[in-house]
Order: sequence, then C-alpha cells, then structure tokens
Amino acid sequence: MFYLPWRFQKSRVLHCKLKKDTAPHSQHSQHSQHSQHSQHSSLSLSLHSIREWVIHQYPSVSTSTHWWFKDLPPDIKDSFYNIAKDKRIIEMFNEYFGKGMYIDLLHDMNEIYVSPPSNHNKDFVKNASDNIFYTRHIDGPFFSIPFASCYRVIVGLDENKDIMTVFHLTPESHIIKTGDVVGFDFHRECHYISPIIRNGEESANAAKHRVVLKIHYCVYPYWACVFGFMLSKLSILYNKVFRDLFLFTLKPQSKCTTYVAKLMILSTRVYHDIEFYIGNNNIQYVSLLLYVASKTHWNVFLFGSSFVHYLRWIDTVKHDGGSLSGSGIFRRDYYVFKFLYMLNYFHLYLSYHTDSPVIYTSIIVPPLFALYVCFEYTAFIPKGIEIYLTCAMLNHDALAYTEYIYICFNLFLNYVQIYNI
Repeated sequence: MFYLPWRFQKSRVLHCKLKKDTAPHSQHSQHSQHSQHSQHSSLSLSLHSIREWVIHQYPSVSTSTHWWFKDLPPDIKDSFYNIAKDKRIIEMFNEYFGKGMYIDLLHDMNEIYVSPPSNHNKDFVKNASDNIFYTRHIDGPFFSIPFASCYRVIVGLDENKDIMTVFHLTPESHIIKTGDVVGFDFHRECHYISPIIRNGEESANAAKHRVVLKIHYCVYPYWACVFGFMLSKLSILYNKVFRDLFLFTLKPQSKCTTYVAKLMILSTRVYHDIEFYIGNNNIQYVSLLLYVASKTHWNVFLFGSSFVHYLRWIDTVKHDGGSLSGSGIFRRDYYVFKFLYMLNYFHLYLSYHTDSPVIYTSIIVPPLFALYVCFEYTAFIPKGIEIYLTCAMLNHDALAYTEYIYICFNLFLNYVQIYNI
C-alpha cells in the first residue's frame, strides 16, 4: 500500500488456518458446526486430492517442480479454485486492510510448487537457480506502485517438517503445514526459506516432497482501481518472465545457464539489500522531499527529513514499546533518518564556521554515526556533540528565524523521546 515513514508499521505478513476444530455448545451451534464440518471435510479433501495428484506426476527429486493453474486438469483446477476463494483467506485480508477493499484473484500467477525430498536438499541448495529461494530476496520489483499490494499466499498441503519460511525483517518465521496459510507482499517483503536442522535426527517425512499452493491476490481500495489494474498486469508479466528464466537455468548446466542463474541471484540480492538496509519507501519519501525542496526552499527538506526518527520512535512507543532490538523495520527506518538528521544538523552548524560545510559534514558524520549505531557504550559521544552544537548555535547571532525554530523543535522532540524511554 502506501506508508508514511513516521508512522508505526505493523507486520505485513498475514496468516490463518483453513482448518479449525471447535466444539458445539447448543443446537444452533451444532447446526453451524455441522455446516462448518462439511466445509472443512470438503476443504481437506481438496487439499489431499491436489497433493495426491502431484505425487502421481512423479516430480523431480533434485530440483523444484511447478504447475501453472491454467495447466491443471479440470478436477484439480476446481479444487485449487475452491481453496483460493475460501472465506478464511478473504477474512484474513479484511482483518488487516479493512472491509471495502477489492481483492482480485490473479490466476495467471497461481501455481503448485513442489520442493524435492529433504534427503535431496543438498542437491536442491547447490542448484544455481533453486538457490534463489534459500538466499534472502524479494519476489517482485514493483514496490513503487502505491495504494495497491500484490500478495503471495502460501497454502500447505502436507505435514512439512523440513522447510521453514523466514521473514527476517519483520522478524517472524513459519513452518507451513497442511491447511496453514501465510501471505506476504510479493513486491515488498524480505524473506527466504531455510532447511530445518534436527541435530542428526532424520525427519519423519525425509522421503517426501513438500507441496504448497502459491495463490496471488491484488488488494486495493475501490478508488485506486487504476493502480490495482497496473500492479496486477505488471506482476503477472514479471512472474512469467522470471519463471521462464528460472526454468531455463534448470536445464543442463552450461556457461549460459550458469551466467543467467548468477545474474538472477545477484539482481534479487541487490534489490533485497536496498529494501533491507535503506527501505524503498524511505528512498521515495526522501526523493519527493528533495524534488519539492528544489522547487521551493531548502527548509522543506531540512524540516521534512530531520525529525522523522523522533516521530517514528514516539509513535512506535504507543504500539510496540519502541525498542531498537525489536522490529527490523523500525530499527532500519530509525537509523536511516537519524543519519539524515545528523547530516542536516552538522551541515547547519558548519555552514556558519567554514566555507566547505558539505565536505566537512561528509567527513565528520559517518564515523560519529558508526559510534552511535555500532557501540552502545559510545553512543553518548555523538549525542554529547549534538548538545554542544545546540548550545553553540543558540548563542549565535546570525541564525535565521526558521533555524531557531528548527533547534527549538529538536529540543522539544528530544525531551519527549527521553520522557518516553
């Protein structure tokens, strides 16, 4: 969707269960439970029938195997569709986004995905293209399309005990078993899959394939239908092109396939690292500030980028305690805007004491920021220097009126932050 950098961001990873066991308490509830039991039985049959069909296709034991939704036989396609339209999945989206959202099912991206048996995991990881799933990555590149999200929903079809899906920026992890549903933003969520190590104990399903459904939805408000349509079409096109490249790299190894596989892994890693360490949302926000400031006044960027980390901390305290040891998203955003704040603050001070404030700022700030981030017992050093600069600038006669306001606002937010710690 669209995120404001100073607001608390809850986890975008969604999850629910397609099977729920509840006990009846009355005649009415017994009737309701009987209806639910029928639905659950039908659903369990659909999950079982898809997996049985997959196993009878004899999927590969050394690489992953895929079937597009459109290529499935009619009965399996019907079972797949019934699962994709299950009300529990729709309720999962409604609980997160609120009711009144359009939830489009993207059949052209939907597929059955099969991992090889766990006793072949070493070969699976060594495969140049399959290795993409074991490295930290983001599935799609279209983060910049606002007001709409393309969600990939994973539905488990077996009692998986060998593979865990890890969302390391949130952070959380899931072992997806029969009836488990985990959804994440296709273009925004950092994740990877990891084999579960059992200290030499052989897994109970070591000789079995792991089978999941990958179902895709585009979620957007009614007034953003243009963005939803655009994101849907681009996601489908990208997924097809990427999958064709992926299948190409599964062919017998040659220089060409190896080169393409390495290029795919490199591109996904670069895109992941940009999101993980900086945040595409933060890049968009800062770019917008720079553009507006270039057309108006530099104070737009000065005020718009300097206090985001304070506001984010204050808002996060109300929801989550505001600890830097918690959510990786909060820690990333806080440090990014703390660095921008230090650049602005030192540049403001040095602009009155040297003819080359940009050069001196670029030399002084990075090591001070490293002291703040990397060593807890040295964080007081850059903070002490900030206090000294504040006192020095408040006693400076040449400061502009807006710069006095900037310093006073900074002192106020410092007080609020310290009060909330």
